[in-house]
Amino acid sequence: MKREPQGSALSARLLRRLLKVIRLAVPGRGSVRHRGYVLPPPAMRNRMCGSEYASNDFFLDSGSAEARRLMTRLAYTGNSHVVEIGSGLGRLAIGLVREAGSVQYWGFDASEPWIAWCRKHIERSHPSFRFVHVNIENELYNPAGTTLGDDFRFPLADGHADIVYMWGVFTNMRLNDARIYISEISRLLRNGGRAFLTAFVEKNVEPESINPVGYVDYECKVPLHVVRYAQDVLFSMFAEHGLTVEEFAYHGGTHCNQSEIYLRKVGGPVSSPRDQPSMTARRN
Repeated sequence: MKREPQGSALSARLLRRLLKVIRLAVPGRGSVRHRGYVLPPPAMRNRMCGSEYASNDFFLDSGSAEARRLMTRLAYTGNSHVVEIGSGLGRLAIGLVREAGSVQYWGFDASEPWIAWCRKHIERSHPSFRFVHVNIENELYNPAGTTLGDDFRFPLADGHADIVYMWGVFTNMRLNDARIYISEISRLLRNGGRAFLTAFVEKNVEPESINPVGYVDYECKVPLHVVRYAQDVLFSMFAEHGLTVEEFAYHGGTHCNQSEIYLRKVGGPVSSPRDQPSMTARRN
């Protein structure tokens, strides 16, 4: 039997490895492997976050920075239960995997393809991370969803969460829908629990402004591209639901004119035991 020369065999192995790396790194495929972590392809990330997140390094490092925010600003410990509303393509979740390992985490999002990606590429390898599609209407991300009503509940028990995290959700959400979400943030948080969110917030403006002209340095071409709230209206909603503003970083976010808001749950009913999901939203 004729044997392949040793050098040729080595070259073939190196070629196979090179082709595998290329397949993993090609934009538009189902995933990209970068610095040991599986990331969404840049084309998907553009839709969720903006052009700068097409950079693998930026996406990965920004996720780690957000995970460290939980640890340094939101009292995260290894026993904390984290709920992310608007989990997107798993930027925070990947950061938590990188910075903390196994985390008791629930992620909710209105985009079913994004939830499917997170289940396949994060939850399958890290089962303490769970992702749930909530089929609620949003003109930008899920226009065919169910209208959000006062009876809406995320499928977790009262007081389940030590931390609720919402990055870039209220920025694309109508004020009445934000009111329902604020009620849910309060319900989900245990007494003393903390929340973080970003929003477009200004004084002396209309309670709600959709795509206000000249407010940001980019053109608003799609529905709910920018939703701006009046500060007094938004903060009164927090107070109504037992959420105290601990810090308001005006225009402190990484994106044009977004402000960062840190909340703490005070008062309210005694938290019930943590539970598994109800039937309000289903894991398909």
